[in-house]
Amino acid sequence: MKFRLTSTNYILLVAVFFAAVQNIALWEHLNELFSKSSTNDVVFIATIPLFILAVLNIIFNLLLWPWLQRPLLAVLIFISSLVTYAMCSYGVYFDHGMIVNVFETNPAEAGSYFSIAGVMWIVVIAILPIIILCRIKVVYRSVVKELIARSLSIIVSLLIIVIIAAGYYKDYASLVRNHSEIKALINPTNYISATFRYAKYQLIEAKMPFTQIGLDAKNTHQGDKHNVVIMVVGEASRSMNYSLNGYDRDTNPELSKHNVISFLNVKSCGTATAVSLPCMFSVMNKSNYNAITARHQDTAMDVLQRAGINVSWKDNDSGCKGVCDRVKHIVINADDDPKLCRDGSCYDAVLLKNLQTQIDTAKQDTLIVLHIIGSHGPTYNDRYPPEFKVFKPTCNTSNLQACSRQQVTNTYDNTILYTDHILSSVINMLKQDDSKANTAMIYMADHGESLGEDGVYLHGLPYSIAPKEQTTVPLILWLSPAYQHSQHINRQCLQREAVAGGFSQDNLFHSLLGMMDVKTKVYDAKLDIFAQCRQ
Repeated sequence: MKFRLTSTNYILLVAVFFAAVQNIALWEHLNELFSKSSTNDVVFIATIPLFILAVLNIIFNLLLWPWLQRPLLAVLIFISSLVTYAMCSYGVYFDHGMIVNVFETNPAEAGSYFSIAGVMWIVVIAILPIIILCRIKVVYRSVVKELIARSLSIIVSLLIIVIIAAGYYKDYASLVRNHSEIKALINPTNYISATFRYAKYQLIEAKMPFTQIGLDAKNTHQGDKHNVVIMVVGEASRSMNYSLNGYDRDTNPELSKHNVISFLNVKSCGTATAVSLPCMFSVMNKSNYNAITARHQDTAMDVLQRAGINVSWKDNDSGCKGVCDRVKHIVINADDDPKLCRDGSCYDAVLLKNLQTQIDTAKQDTLIVLHIIGSHGPTYNDRYPPEFKVFKPTCNTSNLQACSRQQVTNTYDNTILYTDHILSSVINMLKQDDSKANTAMIYMADHGESLGEDGVYLHGLPYSIAPKEQTTVPLILWLSPAYQHSQHINRQCLQREAVAGGFSQDNLFHSLLGMMDVKTKVYDAKLDIFAQCRQ
């Protein structure tokens, strides 16, 4: 005798099964994360399973329909069980990279990961559940009543999600931002979304031709000294917290001694690194920026290298997002320096190792990009050594909502203080070579950061509604006397331009070409921040 359930109750049962069983790896990972924190909100933690269940109920109400329901459900359970086994047994995350590995692994290699225990696992959480669910008779209503019943089920789930979001949106945002790997553990949305992305790439993007720009790029620099420019790319750094820009705290005690030029009201291209970083090094402007086009087109780094500039990228953040793929680049490994690295991340001083030697030994025009971790949140307290804990008390947890606004601001300002030290150290190194090279430094952050204004933390809001804290970034220049002389730059003019403001990340591509004396048809002098101040 078969059990009888209405379609909506059957789907809810399926959602419960997936939430409880197929997401074992997620619950284990969250348990590990929360066990290490002393500031957990029990009610917030309790909402997570309910949130996942509501999401799954919506998904399955949209997917499981008569005739298609049983075969599709059997496939989903079987694949999800394989994914669960891999995540629990090998600690893997089913993101886009893992799906690429799956599709590019041969059968022999794939089989080597399976065992008797794996077979038993599939029997218990795949075969048996499929048999049990197939024994249940699903009662369907008339078409109209079925649509109404499913719509009501979806609406109830949406209301649950909205209620949870209303009370704990900031907690969820903080959790996912600080532990982005969580998204790759939610089964089955992890492998479904990653597979869709892989298919999209294979069917569309992989066939797109790569466009080279600036094929006529030429280095026109003349003189006895070569140019050595270091660009520092900041992370989650907001302009208004720099004392150079009028902030009432002295967050730039070292830079203020170097006679730098700090630009006001500089706008970012996006509110997240994945958008802003490729955009700022692209020839496209924010108004016409397209991420797919950017992935298949030369960046400023490519054009400079084509012109004969010695270009390199050193990364201590989340990677260059494709900007440096075709030039020399190094990604810092947290295991390389136990003194400067801990818990999987490194202080930005790690980027200064061997930098002086790289500057000293430069024999040609050179651009070195340092991508710092800067003020990456929400664990601001992990971004600076103890001696830079100047503003107190600090927020020593990733749960920013558990701290006062003052604690969050203090901790964030300490990250700016440490960035100030890193930039000052770069300038001091460049000064050592002022007699034999034209040296300069340019610093620009990828996006800003919210510190609790209007209840908003971190970054990543849609640009149309993002506050100025997320879209206004620092732009700081240091130019040696030799560099100013070589480029015929009127410093007073540049200082006036900086105070007037109105620049954005749209200016970076053309300004870098201008700084390195590279001429090409894609160069636009109107977007070069130096152009109007060259005598």
